[in-house]
Amino acid sequence: MSRFKYYRPKCLDEAFKLMAENPGYSLLAGGTDLMVKLKESLIKPTAVIDLDELEELKGINLEAGEIVLGASTTHTRLNQSELINQYAPALAKAAGIVGSPQIRNKGTVGGNMVNASPAADTVPALIALGAEVTLSSKEAVKTIPLDELFLGPGRTVLKPGELITTISFQVSNHQGCSFQKLGKRKALAISVINASASLEIDPETRVIKKARIALGSVAATAIRGMAGEKILIGNHYSPELIKEAAEAVAEAIKPIDDVRSTAVYRTRAARVLVRRALEEAGSRITCY
Repeated sequence: MSRFKYYRPKCLDEAFKLMAENPGYSLLAGGTDLMVKLKESLIKPTAVIDLDELEELKGINLEAGEIVLGASTTHTRLNQSELINQYAPALAKAAGIVGSPQIRNKGTVGGNMVNASPAADTVPALIALGAEVTLSSKEAVKTIPLDELFLGPGRTVLKPGELITTISFQVSNHQGCSFQKLGKRKALAISVINASASLEIDPETRVIKKARIALGSVAATAIRGMAGEKILIGNHYSPELIKEAAEAVAEAIKPIDDVRSTAVYRTRAARVLVRRALEEAGSRITCY
């Protein structure tokens, strides 16, 4: 591990100032990924800026029909939150199977995003929920769809001086969501493939108004299953329609072979996981 300066700002303005004064900085949120990279000399920052005392980056709130998450909210808090379990059980489930209890207690939702692993568990759940991220710097604040944050493994659109401050998504009583994961173990397992789905269904006609499908570990970044979404939107919810949508998603993806699985197996698993996610999402809509 190389030597670096350590800073612990008390507010966002101080953090932005430190980022400007230390061009070779790394941000420390939970540290579950950063510390591994430091110890293995994969990165050599000149400064580490610890965000732990920035209370404005923490919290889970419901604001005008929208859930707003602070970027430094831990996976444990997400998993145990009454609001998340009520309105976004897919996210609660995804957060609850990240790593181990120790990792979930320290790891943060924003840090998980910035790490930009294609196999991240909370990312597909949030993409399926239609999440947006707010990127803040000393000069500006902007909001983008979460799926536009990622450029590739370990790479995001974040510019020097920027950090994620909040993640937000709309919620509805007519919406259901689900997260499915396939790994080699039930705990401490990187996803072979994961899938998440969110459906909004008209309570009178049972026509699907909105549908979002997201998958991880099948491409360089988490991706949308738009081929399946197009089949679902505007049609009546039915087992046959769900099966057709899952088939379309599986046919559209182009996974690779790696140490965890083969492309053929991932394609077959995608068909099953997407179908299960859509079925569970539909079953969770109670206001018909």
